[in-house]
Amino acid sequence: MFALAALAAALCLEVAAGDCPSWGKPFPSNLAGLDKISYADFFDVTYYDQYKVLEYSPVLSMYSSTWHPDAALKGTSVPPIVLYQCGTTKPTTSSPGVSSNARFFEIPVKKATVGSSVPLPFMELLGVTQSIDLLDISLTSSPCMQLMAQCFPEMHIKTSNATWTARANQTDLLFSDAFGAGYFGDAQKDVPFQISLDRGTLDRAEWVKFMALFYNEEEQAEHIFEQVKADYNALKTIGNQLRTDPSTQYNGEQPKAIFVTQWGGKNIINNAIYKSRFIDDAGAQVVSLPATAPKNCTFASNNDGFKSILAEADVIIDEFSLWPTHAASAYPGFGTVYNVTPQEVPALARNPPNIFRVDGYISDPFEDGTVGMGWLDIQQSEPQQTLAGLMEAIWDADFTSTCGQKYIRRASDNNAQQVVSHSDCPLVDSLGHCERIHGRARSPPMCSPGKVFEPFETTTTTTGQVEASAACGVGMFVALMLGPFLSAF
Repeated sequence: MFALAALAAALCLEVAAGDCPSWGKPFPSNLAGLDKISYADFFDVTYYDQYKVLEYSPVLSMYSSTWHPDAALKGTSVPPIVLYQCGTTKPTTSSPGVSSNARFFEIPVKKATVGSSVPLPFMELLGVTQSIDLLDISLTSSPCMQLMAQCFPEMHIKTSNATWTARANQTDLLFSDAFGAGYFGDAQKDVPFQISLDRGTLDRAEWVKFMALFYNEEEQAEHIFEQVKADYNALKTIGNQLRTDPSTQYNGEQPKAIFVTQWGGKNIINNAIYKSRFIDDAGAQVVSLPATAPKNCTFASNNDGFKSILAEADVIIDEFSLWPTHAASAYPGFGTVYNVTPQEVPALARNPPNIFRVDGYISDPFEDGTVGMGWLDIQQSEPQQTLAGLMEAIWDADFTSTCGQKYIRRASDNNAQQVVSHSDCPLVDSLGHCERIHGRARSPPMCSPGKVFEPFETTTTTTGQVEASAACGVGMFVALMLGPFLSAF
């Protein structure tokens, strides 16, 4: 491992000395359609000669006024970001389209700090993890990101560690979020990856295009997103057919579903727009809420109004937190958590109970006992997998996908929880060698009948280049202050 570390240091110095990383792509030559953002609401991009201007929505894209650690940024809009090609002259605030408060970054990004686990699956999809130089791996669920930390432990530091700030300052930028995940005090290096605030299902998946901007991978991002969208919409079409099919267990009636959780002694109807959209696209309907909803859709524990809503649901998805272990065996049971009985809640009376959890895919424990949960990171990039799993939960024997359930599991079946480790990464070999860690991009699952993912053809890297960049980095942290913004996930 000491030899690996020495090699890593030498290779990183070599990359830093050059204008462009050997694995990087050139600035896009064919700009037609590259600025098309169809679903994601939080950003737009404009192309110029050798730079791009990434603009956040001035209305939607704000730093958290409550949780961001930098008082100067709290409640403010995220300024534009200028991404200029390596080896070219850096634009100025007098350049076309560049505002006075813009932040500047050379691309492709050479050394990135990743402050949250959420950007990681998008970096894996694009095959750009070679740029990761620092992360807190302790809350990620990705087996290959776990393998990266196993291979290059010098690149994994907890954000709470006193050395995080100094180490992060040596990198080119920080992929953070609205809440300041991994923030180390330099606003000029801050790039909020605000996917958890975007309100739709495909909206979130389209953030692969946001990440692609930093690596000139727009064509690949478009290729990935179009296939994810087609697969999602094919499942949605099946959901529309099922909702009125008289041969299903619901006899042509549209089933009702709802997400719930409990926090701070309050029962919560978790009706975030994207969760409601998942339910609708699955062919079901969200349980109707009261005409005058309680503040923040919360109810006092054991409230009769809350019970009456649960009683209407055919399927209930319970997000009650089992942090930090997320272990299925730690779940006390739906009736215990919400103090309800099968007589009061028909979904609980079903055999097996129609109560589901979102902890179907977790990591094994890290050194501090924390566990990553796929619902909080990888799921954001795979709405088709989430929809397929939800459809299986709702329709049971009336629908089976090629993906099966991954993030959503039946609460009564502890064996349905999949626990993954670095050894589950397909890039690991029997000797534990790490040379292939950046060897290929992660392929998203395709879940509709007959659909197979078609990889994007690329010739940008060689084996030697991949090995060199592999020695130059890795990183992550999930801001799991779950209470205030749990509904974002």
